[in-house]
Amino acid sequence: LMEDHSSQKMKLYKQDNLAGELKRNLGELMACGEANTDAACRVLKLSRRTLQRRLKEEKTSFQKVLQEVRAVLAVNYLSDDRLQSLEIAMLLGYSNISTFTTAFKSWYDIPPAEYRQKFLSI
Repeated sequence: LMEDHSSQKMKLYKQDNLAGELKRNLGELMACGEANTDAACRVLKLSRRTLQRRLKEEKTSFQKVLQEVRAVLAVNYLSDDRLQSLEIAMLLGYSNISTFTTAFKSWYDIPPAEYRQKFLSI
């Protein structure tokens, strides 16, 4: 279910460059618990150095792309009231809820629970 959900959301990334391709693949890698540079290099069939160099040419980095994908998926996961914040943190590759909460606040200036309550409750 989560793999399908993340795949659908990654279709939002229609960029025809390496960052766009990486974004599309990161959703699937996160669902498998492998959202890291080595896994991305395997999927993209690039060396680590080539990935770094090409992303730099596009004025981004692996970490920036990963954070962008996590930010989009976090909101999408929060819209599913069946998922608890800890589950969402794990789906996004965070080891604990505290790290996820800190990251979410840096993206949206509000904790995930408050975001869910304010913007997603009907």
